[in-house]
Amino acid sequence: MRMNEFDDDLKFKKRRTSDTVFIIKIVFIILTIFAILSSILFISKMGSSDSYEIEEKGERYGNSEFIKYQGKISVAIPSGGRYILDDADINSFRTLNSEDRSTRIIGLDKNHVYFGNIAIPDLDPNKLEVIGNGYYTDGTTTYFCSPVSERNKNLSVPMEILQSLTYAFSKSKRAQDYIYPYRKVETDKKITVQDFSFFATDGEKVYYKGEVLENADLNTLKSVDGYNEYFADKENVYYQSKLLPIKNSGKLMVVSREQGDKFLYDEANGYVFIEDYSFDREKAPYKVIGNNGNHLYNLAFVNNEGIYYYDDQEKKQLKAGDNIFIGNIEEISPNIFTDDKNIYYFHAYDVWKNYKNGGRVLFSRNTEIYYLDKKDGWEKVKDIRSGIIGAIWKKGNRYYYFDNLGMFQLINNTIYEIRDKETLEYLLLNGDEIGSSHSIGKFVENGKLIAINGEKKGEIVVKYKNARITMAKYSKIFLAIVIIASIIIRLLKGLRNEKKF
Repeated sequence: MRMNEFDDDLKFKKRRTSDTVFIIKIVFIILTIFAILSSILFISKMGSSDSYEIEEKGERYGNSEFIKYQGKISVAIPSGGRYILDDADINSFRTLNSEDRSTRIIGLDKNHVYFGNIAIPDLDPNKLEVIGNGYYTDGTTTYFCSPVSERNKNLSVPMEILQSLTYAFSKSKRAQDYIYPYRKVETDKKITVQDFSFFATDGEKVYYKGEVLENADLNTLKSVDGYNEYFADKENVYYQSKLLPIKNSGKLMVVSREQGDKFLYDEANGYVFIEDYSFDREKAPYKVIGNNGNHLYNLAFVNNEGIYYYDDQEKKQLKAGDNIFIGNIEEISPNIFTDDKNIYYFHAYDVWKNYKNGGRVLFSRNTEIYYLDKKDGWEKVKDIRSGIIGAIWKKGNRYYYFDNLGMFQLINNTIYEIRDKETLEYLLLNGDEIGSSHSIGKFVENGKLIAINGEKKGEIVVKYKNARITMAKYSKIFLAIVIIASIIIRLLKGLRNEKKF
């Protein structure tokens, strides 16, 4: 063999070795990512196990959420787990043990007041007083602390991952992914609490969870529905403490599908809000369809231009399609409605996908709008359980069951035809005794109720963001990178070989 041939062969082997090392590095990166994600899952399981042992064997402070175990004090934070109070003085630590349940997450030692596991430096533990409604003062400084845990908005996802990994290997401080949210009340005046939760006043300003409600009139301020965090006084409208850009029309209501997002709806002007996010007010008025419905995943908001919805994954208003309706829209039930000429109904379903590296995951939730028939000739025969279960309708000599139980009660379709006289008579005579979906489900199973399939006219699709989907997608991307890199390497080899000749 000639010397130059030997050198070329040696260079080829070196290049081949270098290419192999490059591919190995890419594969290593992929495996590292999966290892990190697996570690995070392991950490969460490990934390749950520790929490169980502490609660079983530890010593609880009165009726509080604080427990002493193995020389340390910890507190439960729902959804986050159990956190250690790192700097707490065990010998002087105490809790309030008040009849007010919201004080169960307040701890004190000789140095600090603790909201959960977080020490508040400017509250004097020796002078702490409970005002009520989640408000606390030492006579000089006043704070609000919520008794309900929330995700820590100040902790980014990358930082949470980093802190979780650090905790796994060094047992240092855990990632504070959930907290009992708190806020300092910016007033030097004495505050008093109000009848409804989390409100207080200093005589001039009104506070909700420690934040000022701008221009609020305390004498007329009230909750829109008594349950959600939409409030209004004689003039202004608020979400929590945020002033919304509309005036109180006197016709505000909270709307939602069953167990769904809560929207503030102004019947007078057709405005729509979800929390402090506003649908495009220039496109108002919107007509809401599906309030309290249970055969849909998304409410439909209709204006002259189209059908709109709120995508809770994208966090914004989106358009599902053009307005297909003729004239005025009226509800027959939360799941069935009419325009001036036709009857329509909602139908909802899930889309699940199997990913090789992610398993079976929810891909999307879909709500369809179907045309049933012309509205002329339809007649309601009877409500079942005052409409809670559903209703019986007829057209000509055919009878139909309009369902209100919903897909959450395993009744998949909205409208069924009643196929025999015996079933019709049973529903007419005994319908008010039906207490659950079981009886209706049996009729469906036995072919006594046959699902009606109308003509699809529109669809709302919300695609879900899922960590396992992301993992599966990224694994494919990395695999594609490896393949592309291999092709490029081969092309480079080919060019080098051509240059030699």
